[in-house]
Amino acid sequence: MIHLYVIKFILNATFSLIYIFDINQIKIMKLLFSFLVFTSVFLISCSSSSNINQNISGRITNNSEYKGGANPPEWLLDELAVFRPSANQIFHVRNLRSYEPFTRIITRFTTNENGEYSLSIPAGEYAVISQEKYEFEQNPYATRECEYLREPDFVLTITETQTNYTSQFTSKANYCLGYPQ
Repeated sequence: MIHLYVIKFILNATFSLIYIFDINQIKIMKLLFSFLVFTSVFLISCSSSSNINQNISGRITNNSEYKGGANPPEWLLDELAVFRPSANQIFHVRNLRSYEPFTRIITRFTTNENGEYSLSIPAGEYAVISQEKYEFEQNPYATRECEYLREPDFVLTITETQTNYTSQFTSKANYCLGYPQ
């Protein structure tokens, strides 16, 4: 957006200069104007390419913290530590730069039984949260200070050249209400 303001300023300044200079210098001004138009078109094409959605695909796996009360047996902790496909789960996407709980969701997507998904989104850095975390945000007792909500489940960095992504996260216990959720 800033590029457009700069281009507008340059073009206005150029037109003002054309009226100030006499006819002999208008040829120079036309060359300068042509250069500025070319530069403007180049800047616009560079800046707008990052807003173009890219079709990406990926796979998400997760493991889980123990979310119970009493000390669990070792075999249960070992079982929870194994990363498995995040099968048939909904994930919500926010801008990473402005990530906070309760901020606007850009998009959401659903994984299949193998934890695979496809998505159309511009290049950039995104904070991704699970449906479980999103639903807890809807709880009237959920606050911005809740540690469970303060971090996304994982970060997804989309580049213009990569089309396939693999992500892992640990499903954390939610102690925001005083006991694990």
